[in-house]
Amino acid sequence: MLKFFGRTIVTVAFSLGVGPVLAQQSFNSAPKLAALDGSSVERLGDAMKVNGRQVTVDHIVVSRSYAEVVRHYRGALDEKSSGKIVEYRLKGDQILARKIGEHFVTVRVHGAANGSSEVWIMTTAMQPPPSAAEPPSHLALPAGSRLLSNVESVDGGGRAHTVIATADAAVSATQDFVKRSLGDRGFSLVASDASSLDQSRRVMLFQRGAEDVMVTIADGPKGRTVVFNASGPK
Repeated sequence: MLKFFGRTIVTVAFSLGVGPVLAQQSFNSAPKLAALDGSSVERLGDAMKVNGRQVTVDHIVVSRSYAEVVRHYRGALDEKSSGKIVEYRLKGDQILARKIGEHFVTVRVHGAANGSSEVWIMTTAMQPPPSAAEPPSHLALPAGSRLLSNVESVDGGGRAHTVIATADAAVSATQDFVKRSLGDRGFSLVASDASSLDQSRRVMLFQRGAEDVMVTIADGPKGRTVVFNASGPK
C-alpha cells in the first residue's frame, strides 16, 4: 500500500487504453512545487491512475518546523496559479489545495515529534483520457454491474489493479460468472472459501503465471459488492 492523505491509497489494477508514452507526457506536464533545501523526495509509484485520472504522489521528509513547511508550500502554490487556495485541517495535519492549469494539487503537511515534517503532494489530472475508466479486459464484470472505483499503480517491475463494483446477481451467480470469465482467460482457481458457512461472502484467488487476482464478493444493502485485487508484471 502507498501511504498518503487518508492515509492509504489502495493499489488497484486495471489495464487502461493509455500507453506508457501518454502516461509519461501527463507526468511531464504536471506542475511541480519546489521543495525546501535539504528535503528528501520520494515518488510513490512510477505511474498511478485513480478512476481514469493520472495521479502522481510525492512523499517528502524535511528537517524544518511544521509552520515553516506550511508557509513554504502555501507560497509555492501561490506562485503557480492565481485564485483561492483551499485550506483545512485533517487529523492535526494542514491541507492546502489549488487548481493549477489542467491539474489539481493537494498538499498535506504533518509535523513529526522530532521537529521535522512530512509532506505528501498529490497531483491529479482534471480530465481522464478517453475510456480510461474501463476495467482491464480480464477483470470483466457481470452484465448490469455498476463500476464504483478503478485504480492502477505501476511501481518498479510490477503493476497492481483494484476494481470495485456492485452487481445485481446473487453471490453464487456472481461467483460462477467470475470463475467462467477468468477461467476462459487462462486463470486457475487456487484457493477459495467455498466451504465457509457464510453464504453472503466469497473470497477466491486465481493465478495465471506471475499474475494473481483475488476476488471478494459480498452481500450488501444495495446488491452485491465485487472487488478485484490484481497484481502482476508490467
